[in-house]
Amino acid sequence: MEMFAGAGGLAVGVHLAGFKHLGLIEWDGYAASTLRRNSESVLGIDPARVIHGDARAVDYTAYTGKIDLLSGGPPCQPFSTGGANAGDLDPRNMFPVFLDAVKTVRPRAILMENVKGLMRVKFKDYFEYIQLRLQFPFARIDAAAPWEQQLVALREVKPSDCADDERYVLDVRLLDTADFGVPQRRERVIFMALRADLGLTPMPPAPTHSKLALFHDQWVTGQYWKRHGVRAHDQLTGRDQAIRDALVGSLLPLDGLKPWRTVRDAISDLPPAVDRGEEPHIVNHVQHPGARIYPPCHLGSPPDLPAKALKAGTHGTPGGENLLHSAHDGVIRYFTTREAGRLQTFPDEWEFLGTWGACIKQLGNAVPVQLGQVYATAIRQQLLTLAPETALAVPR
Repeated sequence: MEMFAGAGGLAVGVHLAGFKHLGLIEWDGYAASTLRRNSESVLGIDPARVIHGDARAVDYTAYTGKIDLLSGGPPCQPFSTGGANAGDLDPRNMFPVFLDAVKTVRPRAILMENVKGLMRVKFKDYFEYIQLRLQFPFARIDAAAPWEQQLVALREVKPSDCADDERYVLDVRLLDTADFGVPQRRERVIFMALRADLGLTPMPPAPTHSKLALFHDQWVTGQYWKRHGVRAHDQLTGRDQAIRDALVGSLLPLDGLKPWRTVRDAISDLPPAVDRGEEPHIVNHVQHPGARIYPPCHLGSPPDLPAKALKAGTHGTPGGENLLHSAHDGVIRYFTTREAGRLQTFPDEWEFLGTWGACIKQLGNAVPVQLGQVYATAIRQQLLTLAPETALAVPR
């Protein structure tokens, strides 16, 4: 089951890893419509399994004992550096809803995602509270008390105080999605947990791609430029220039990983987008006009690096962001919805519904499909090591 499913990035990744959804919960109308449009054709489930509504109103007891994996990304705006920074005081903070659902559903595994801002010093205690609630969902604390009081009590809880089937072994880490094959720099906090009675320790996946390998491909062998049929052009500044120069001078060893995927890697095989008002040959591939950059910071994404993190914006169109800026040939334009979908590693058959701004907002809030698949695959592989009577997940 997935909570706060949004446009379906994590859901598609979990599906590709081999899980089948019993429920997808999402309150935003456009996002819920997107999920329903694609649920049968891509996820292979009845659209009725998409629950369009408030996650606080769902009866989670219907899922108790039936869920291998509870996944979701509670709304990030309360903790995002670009948000109101109200944290737990923000009415959009849905961490308590997810944490309460863990206690009711009792899933074998948990996969949760959120923004890097959650790890800021300002939210240090609340970040600790989230982790302890995930580890000890059945701890004897006053559920009606403020979270600060609950935290004091949770700090005293020991693993031996809880039955093994009432606590979780947790792994939490900050990562960059570009390190996992996503053509986008997107730093996120990933929570991965397994119920303690399974006897397993979370084994998060290791990075597969690197900046070092990309720079080697571009500036040592030159294969990147040959592969794309374009002339090499310097787009690096500061520390990246120093890394490139060290590689060229054979002062840095390679790390054995694949090159980061770039914007050009992700979208170069798409045909030109049609103008607004025309029927696209590829779904959602329509050019939105009016792109502008705002120096010195809001300059969009260069084509030969991973994209900057896509942003939801107030209306899906944050100024100077979510656009391609190819300085060497003067191109400045918004990413189409399809291109933004490629940057979030959605399959091309996944159709986004709503206005262009609504679609980009869905994408700005999404978890990259590739990241969800890599993490969900790691979880499923561990569950499949268990005896069939112990784990519901079985090969399909």
